[in-house]
Amino acid sequence: MRLHLTDTEAAQQTVLDDASSFLVSPRFLRTRLLVYAAARFGVVAAIISGAWFAPLVVGIDGLPVRALHVLAAVLFAYNIVVFSLLYRYRCAPRCSHLYLVVLMHGTITLDFVFLTAALWLVGGAASPFTSFYILHIILAAMLMPRLEVFLQALLGYLLFAGLVFAQLFEIAPIFTPAGAIISNAPMDGRFAATVLTVQAILLTVTTWLVSEMALALKRGERALSELNVELKQLSEMRRDFLHVVTHNLKAPAAAATMLLETVESLWSTNASNSAREAIKRARRRTQELGELVQDLQQLSALESGALRGQEQHFSLNDTARKLAEEYGESAALKKQQVELLLEEGLPEVHAVPRLILEAAANYVTNAIKYTPEGGHITLRTFSEAGQVVFEVEDTGVGIPKECLGNLFGEFVRAPAQVSGERPPGIGLGLSIVKRILQYYDGRVYVSSTLNKGSVFGFALPLPGGAAVKAVE
Repeated sequence: MRLHLTDTEAAQQTVLDDASSFLVSPRFLRTRLLVYAAARFGVVAAIISGAWFAPLVVGIDGLPVRALHVLAAVLFAYNIVVFSLLYRYRCAPRCSHLYLVVLMHGTITLDFVFLTAALWLVGGAASPFTSFYILHIILAAMLMPRLEVFLQALLGYLLFAGLVFAQLFEIAPIFTPAGAIISNAPMDGRFAATVLTVQAILLTVTTWLVSEMALALKRGERALSELNVELKQLSEMRRDFLHVVTHNLKAPAAAATMLLETVESLWSTNASNSAREAIKRARRRTQELGELVQDLQQLSALESGALRGQEQHFSLNDTARKLAEEYGESAALKKQQVELLLEEGLPEVHAVPRLILEAAANYVTNAIKYTPEGGHITLRTFSEAGQVVFEVEDTGVGIPKECLGNLFGEFVRAPAQVSGERPPGIGLGLSIVKRILQYYDGRVYVSSTLNKGSVFGFALPLPGGAAVKAVE
């Protein structure tokens, strides 16, 4: 049983809030409602400025400015209430979605009412602003199921029809601002029938098309979600397979390496050079097998997220000193000098010390392998811009510039030779380093000059500091 969610799963749960689709999730609904509420403030500003601008600049006569200002004030007050409900309301996740759906239906309904009132004040059914009904249906279709969108469209149409009949039978005062509409002649039955028919067709077609698009998006998202579940299952199967394989290979590989080392040490000094070389090559290959098993274990542990519980604060200075001590003998065998340049008072990082030690050790062992005898290796730490940096600089054979771009890929090795031989390895080490640093939102980098040396480094963000972008 898993006790901890991975970062991806936590992000998905946060976005979806247990909804079947992002388009109907509480987070999406709340965001859209906030956007629409912000747009209403823009509508309020447009009504107030338009009521002032139209008579004075454009020359529109008969515009009910005071009534428009009252309508804008009511819309502003109503929108303040909507904002307050969206920002201040707090409830359990199970009821938040229902709450937002009710609020969504209420705001869309009231928006239709405000739109109809605004049309009444600026010319009624003859106003060019009747197209805003279409815009409102488009906005509703992105949030609601098809049936609910049709119901909202029906409500909007009934409100518009009520406005038309009110003008036709002069049930309410008629506003005909000259300039806002083409003619101030009374409405007749022919025009009423025409405008009602056209509006019905437009609302029906728009509702159908936009809701179909929204439905297609939801279907596509559902299909992607199902594929994501399958991919997660395959990933878990692969992780379990890696765990089983590495567990079963680790002990035999270690035993074979020890046996070959024993045979090599006890081999008769008068044995043929070819036999001794064969044993030496076999030992190297089994060592590489053991390293591969260890790398696969690291990959499995990183992907499972099981290492989070082992994180703690520690200093990269301690890591550098430990590496200098641990690999000092290997460097001494090649007459290499290892130097430490450590920043005093270096801030601590928060990670799994063993993982960071593995990453740094990979840099050090590569530096030893790719640096000729008598070379110089420097382990350096420093802090900058909210991150702590570890670097290994060597005076080795260097790496061709064209090989640096994919050097941190899996099973990628630089085409370099030291003393006429290519150092052993399988090309997984640097990719493991990259995975470890990505695990902690860090970055890896390398710079190199052929036949002069290389600098390999990684940077870890400080706890609570600004994270740096991980290398792709």
